[in-house]
Formats: sequence, structure tokens, C-alpha cells
Amino acid sequence: MTSPAAVLQGDPRIDFSFLLGDVTRLVRRAYDQEMAAIGLTRSQWHLLVYVIRLESPTQTQLAEALDIARPSVGTLIDHLETTGYVSRVRDAGDRRVWRIIPTRLAIQRAEEFARAAERVASQAFDSVARNDLTKATALLLTISDNLKS
Repeated sequence: MTSPAAVLQGDPRIDFSFLLGDVTRLVRRAYDQEMAAIGLTRSQWHLLVYVIRLESPTQTQLAEALDIARPSVGTLIDHLETTGYVSRVRDAGDRRVWRIIPTRLAIQRAEEFARAAERVASQAFDSVARNDLTKATALLLTISDNLKS
């Protein structure tokens, strides 16, 4: 009889999946530390990045982009609105829809946020060649596409 440990070892796909999860957790922890130093949680910072990148998204668009429930996104938006980073404005074409826009404060601090993200990226990818990063990105996109279909 084969031991459970032996069954779960040796398949490079499974090993890679676990490693990917471990790396993701470590990257999240590094972002948590950087964002805490500038007064945001990783979730708040992540939402703020999407607000800027998506150019006035709706709460639904943010929920889809972040892959979290609309009420959770609403809570994040509420906090960022209270702290002055975003505001809600009515959609010009549909008065039932609210758009989330970055405030002047968010735009002013965007460079600071980018520097914090750069510190994490520099640490994480310090000894990784650009060509290896390009290949790894292509691999992860393929895996992502496989899981989406």
C-alpha cells in the first residue's frame, strides 16, 4: 500500500501548484507590510489601483476585477471614501449607477503607492532575468486560460 505522502509527491504539476500558492502568500505578506507603512491594507490598495486603472469603474466592475463579493467591495469603497481616497459620482448615462473615482489625494499619493509596489517587486524579482519573467508570465497566463475554460 502506498502512503498518502508518497501519492501527493512527485507530480510536478501538483508541486508547482503548491509552490505557486506559497509564493502568492509570501508576496501578499510583503505587500501587507509595505501598504501598512503607508496606512492602507493590501485590499484597500488593490481596490485603489483598480479604481485608477479602470478609470471610473462601477462597484460591480470592481467586484469582478477583484473577484470578491459586491458587499465586500462596498465596504472597501466606504472606507476609502471616508479616508478621502475615492468618491462616488453618478453615471452620466444611468442615474442608478455610481462610478468610483480617485480623489486628488489618491492621485497625489499614487507615486508613493507605486514606490511601495516597486520595493516589493524589486525584492521578489531581484535575481530573476527578464527573459525568465517573460516566460513565467506566459506560463501563468496559459494556466489561467486553462482554468477559465
